[in-house]
Amino acid sequence: MGKVTIYDQSYGFIYLCDAYPNCDARVGCHPKTIIALGTLANKELRRWRSLAHRKFDPLWQSGVFSSRQTAYKWLSKAMKLPLSRTHVAMFNIRQCQRASACIEVFTRSRQRIETKVTTRC
Repeated sequence: MGKVTIYDQSYGFIYLCDAYPNCDARVGCHPKTIIALGTLANKELRRWRSLAHRKFDPLWQSGVFSSRQTAYKWLSKAMKLPLSRTHVAMFNIRQCQRASACIEVFTRSRQRIETKVTTRC
């Protein structure tokens, strides 16, 4: 992926790879800015990121972690990545797979603990 071009869409700005439409890599921007939400991603990477988000977001949305930031701090340690590089929108496919695996292990271990506590009462 080389240079990018920015477009103003009805839902906000997006960056597209200069090779578009041959290259479908793109990234959206923060609302009302031209600040990218992450890195360029083609269709396959967007699918992996979406899957990782579906596993990650419930950790902070359901209150398992007190905030999104706290959940990312945990993920940073679990993946042994600097916090500044720990965001699903920055991940490559392999990192999305690792994040998903870390979250699955964490979720299973929490479920085992909750089951033990429930059965003891």
